[in-house]
Amino acid sequence: MRATVFAAAAIVVVAGCNGGGDSASGGQKKPTVAADVPKGFDPCKDIPKSLMDSQGFIATSRKDTDGGGGIMWRGCGWVNDSEYTVSITTTNITLDMVRAKGFRDPQEFMIGGRHAMTTHQFKDDGACIADAEMKGGSLEILLDVPPSASAAGDACQLAHSLLEKISPLMPATA
Repeated sequence: MRATVFAAAAIVVVAGCNGGGDSASGGQKKPTVAADVPKGFDPCKDIPKSLMDSQGFIATSRKDTDGGGGIMWRGCGWVNDSEYTVSITTTNITLDMVRAKGFRDPQEFMIGGRHAMTTHQFKDDGACIADAEMKGGSLEILLDVPPSASAAGDACQLAHSLLEKISPLMPATA
């Protein structure tokens, strides 16, 4: 199930985020996809183990994925002792691309001087994606709280809280 949610994230966001240029409906510009993920922050190396330990997370694996249309994710995954999972990646998906998709329950906010948002991109409300703006993309937190998770909470609140802890680690130049 967890692997399916992570793979589905690639498919859901990629549909409609491809390329730049004029659209067929009147010349409006689609957001342009950067050639690579943002540089200057690597979630696998730059998030201290002590921070993830304090949240009850255990590292599982790299989560490097290439989607269609040049979309990429580079980062790592963790599982929480309450049985929910998180994937933290840098991606060349921008907040404008996320907004353009019209996902459910978008919540926009500022965090660490960056624009950020949470969205429900799946039918399952147990999964939430939080994106924080970076140059050429975003830092993306995909948090999945399965119904069987013990004492977890709302996925978007948990993703937002985790983003609050990570954002101070991100250099202003990233």
